[in-house]
Amino acid sequence: MAIVKAVSSKASIKTAIEYVTKDEKTEDKLVSGINCTPEYAIEEMQATKELWNKTEGRTYKHFVHSYHEDEHITPEQAHKNAIELAKDTEAWKGHEVLIATHIDRGHIHTHFIVNSVNFEDGHKLQWSKKDLADLKDRCNEQSRQQGLHVPEKGKTFSGEEREETVAWNKETYNLLKQAEKGEVKSYVQDTALAVMDCRETATSREDFIDQMKARGYGVDWQDNHKYITFTDKDREAQGEMKCKIRNNKLENYYNIDLTKEGLENEFDRNKRTAESRDNTIKKQLKLLQLQNQQWKRQAEEWKALNKIMK
Repeated sequence: MAIVKAVSSKASIKTAIEYVTKDEKTEDKLVSGINCTPEYAIEEMQATKELWNKTEGRTYKHFVHSYHEDEHITPEQAHKNAIELAKDTEAWKGHEVLIATHIDRGHIHTHFIVNSVNFEDGHKLQWSKKDLADLKDRCNEQSRQQGLHVPEKGKTFSGEEREETVAWNKETYNLLKQAEKGEVKSYVQDTALAVMDCRETATSREDFIDQMKARGYGVDWQDNHKYITFTDKDREAQGEMKCKIRNNKLENYYNIDLTKEGLENEFDRNKRTAESRDNTIKKQLKLLQLQNQQWKRQAEEWKALNKIMK
């Protein structure tokens, strides 16, 4: 099952690109560029902005294309699928797009960093709900054609019903339900999505905080404080009063475990899953090396035998 999300990231384009291309997260062969060279994506995207004198405002759009951890797909195929989706996205035509598939987590996911300025005509990226819906539809069709799971609204990967949103205050509940439907913007909803996404992939507290930072959120997690406080840095910079929320509030609203202990346990599970996957890959590589050595010995034996027979 693959899903596509638009990430509300407030980090600089340099920070975002450096994060998604970290060596420990991906491999050279799993980083590609459309209209740009991966190694020089930061410089090339900045050059485009300076060429058209459009260095202010939103500098890029960030999207994540991810597969469920139980989906049977290789990192290479996931990367190939991501490239196909990017090339067929009409709104991205003429824009530089960096594509990086991460293989260091329990589930395979790909980041798209799209330059906000079109290098051909200097126009800013126009991205609507319809564009996102089209991208999601093509993602679902791609999964369907490859025999992969296709997400169903309100259901998990295994087909079970998802947990309902919970809020003791009726006004808050209605706001959250509207946010779920995309009818209104809510810093609570945005923060919750960022926390839940990062919780699924982080392997340590530090990694979790770094991932949240890359999405534009501050995390105040101190051992001598009972709760964790999340701050939407973009809203804070704009002077909005409602930009902070504690983990216990998100727990109440969304009926999920976001306690310090719960998060740490999730990080440990993610780390074990990643290590197990790495060990499996190492064993497979070792087996291939042994087979290769065996084939070489057999080839040498046949070569020696041929000389004797001659």
